[in-house]
Amino acid sequence: MQIAEEKLTFYYNDNNLKMPSYHIIKAALKERGDYLVEFYNEFLIDIYVLLDKPDSKYIAIDWDNTVSADRTFFIDLIQRFQKADYIPFICTLRSPDKGNVVEIRSLLEETNIGIYLTDGCDKRGYMRDCGINVHLWIDDFYPGICREACSLLIENGIE
Repeated sequence: MQIAEEKLTFYYNDNNLKMPSYHIIKAALKERGDYLVEFYNEFLIDIYVLLDKPDSKYIAIDWDNTVSADRTFFIDLIQRFQKADYIPFICTLRSPDKGNVVEIRSLLEETNIGIYLTDGCDKRGYMRDCGINVHLWIDDFYPGICREACSLLIENGIE
């Protein structure tokens, strides 16, 4: 008996579809037959795609329940972003111990991307403190990016 492959559901705000980065995600999802939805429903969404700084080239991708949910898909997506001159990297709430870095690095060996471990700190603030303004956040847990009612969430249709 073959087990059906789980589908990924990505939420995006329809106003952001003009961005070339969204076309990369949309094409990758379409090839797999996964879902891209524009209607916010916290009970149906697996992964959020939130536009932050339109002029930036940095794309922050969460690890747990995001990349780890389908490593093959995300390696492909990372490589697509790199080919389009974006700078994808992992940004996770995990603690900054060597074991976490080694685990993530070993599973993403072929991508050679940066890894940021925020130790539970709000990711958006942490990355700003590192001097990085993020273009897109790809994450299954938006409260990990910023706290409730922050401008990022409101601008992306999450209130």
